[in-house]
Amino acid sequence: MSDVRPAYTRDTAMVRLGAVEPLEGITRQWAWGGATGAGVRVAIVDSGIEADHPMLDGCVEVDDGVCVEMGPDGQPEILPGPHDDVFGHGTACAGIVHSLAPDARITSVRVLGPRLTGKGEVFMRGLQWAVEQGFHVVNLSLGSTRREVALAFHELCDEAYFRGTMLVTAANNVQRPSFPSLYASVASVACNTSKDPFRFHWNPEPPTEFLAPGIDVVTAWKGGGTATSTGNSYAAPHLTGIIALIRSKHPELRPFQVKTVLWACAANVVEAPVRAGRLGTSVMRRSALLRAVQGTDH
Repeated sequence: MSDVRPAYTRDTAMVRLGAVEPLEGITRQWAWGGATGAGVRVAIVDSGIEADHPMLDGCVEVDDGVCVEMGPDGQPEILPGPHDDVFGHGTACAGIVHSLAPDARITSVRVLGPRLTGKGEVFMRGLQWAVEQGFHVVNLSLGSTRREVALAFHELCDEAYFRGTMLVTAANNVQRPSFPSLYASVASVACNTSKDPFRFHWNPEPPTEFLAPGIDVVTAWKGGGTATSTGNSYAAPHLTGIIALIRSKHPELRPFQVKTVLWACAANVVEAPVRAGRLGTSVMRRSALLRAVQGTDH
């Protein structure tokens, strides 16, 4: 295992829970059992995607992708159409999502350059485009540390939330604030140390909300090959893939309901002892919340 761990990485022992009151009926089988991601549209906002990479099996909507670049007037502009991955990072993220949700359709939104750098305004315009297009899930394995764009990102993430688009963001690899990973309207992700792609944790100590595999992950990479990669960037698409499965099986769920399902199915929640309490009150409360998550509470 890599000796270098990204910021906010936590071992299983560090996120064990004393006791929880589980949501009866919300299991992994209920949440995504039998799902393949069919019917779900995922946007990867990144460095582009090598669409013909053999590990992607033709899952990329090549003609629907866009590049976002600074125009001659100093404003970001949308350039629609096929494009390549200028670094490899976006292809890696797409490969992880595809490995978990093979029937989800993936679209590239390229906002990063050859050195994996870019401008906050370009990133924001790409995210805005993805939200406007109504993608079910958007993977953001990037962020901005510029506080002057924090409010604009906050408003855009709220817009996505209310439109029903689930944003999944990677925490910064160094321990410093980055946007939009700090917002409650997104699912923010850092690394755990698991090798099981479906083993994710709820993080009881934010700012990151969830933890997923992101250390020494074998990923697709530019040029048709693979790379062994470490970073919160690779934890986020693991959660994106799982969310694609959930939304494939339960397309009616809103982002807050998807987060509740993720909490209920997180490894440390599933493995925690059940909290003792007054049976009648506990059952009534769990039943009401379960109906709300499943969209049957009237």
